Amino acid sequence: MNSVIAQLKQHQLAIIGVIVALISTGVFMARSGLIDELTLKEAELNSRLRIINQNVKNSKNISDDVATLAGYVTEIEAHLFASDERSVNVDFFYSFEDRLDVHVSDVNQLKISGSGLGKDGPNELKIYSAINYDINVTADFQDIVEFLYEIHAADALMRVAGFQIDQAKHSVEKLSANIRVVVLAEKNKN
Repeated sequence: MNSVIAQLKQHQLAIIGVIVALISTGVFMARSGLIDELTLKEAELNSRLRIINQNVKNSKNISDDVATLAGYVTEIEAHLFASDERSVNVDFFYSFEDRLDVHVSDVNQLKISGSGLGKDGPNELKIYSAINYDINVTADFQDIVEFLYEIHAADALMRVAGFQIDQAKHSVEKLSANIRVVVLAEKNKN
């Protein structure tokens, strides 16, 4: 044992070096998990900083964009059907008889089911609502096509969702068309 102590006294510098190395290794191992965690946190923060800088760059003209969007909303609202004015809305479709050589025999306002625009549908409307109409028209083929075009070109925001053309019951020359139209309308207040 005395010889071991004598050896240790002779090599004090080497022993201190080994002790320092062991302590350094222990500290490094204890902190290595923290270093990885901090490296990940730094990368995440740098990513967020890049996104924030990009958002700042993209938001330079945001007040102009808001004003433009407000103008679009006003323009859209000028073309909406009033959902509570059912007779005015139905009369809109009957007014095509005055301009075209068609006979509108029936206009039915339907529930919104099946269009995908209703509550919980894939294209649910949050600001506006949609009204479905089932329209029966009797005319020759060319006039039915003109009627479809007039619906497409109308001032109101609407689209033909489907149609079916058959031979009219009481005429050989005329056709009967059943047309499904979806119209964008003001949101119901209730």
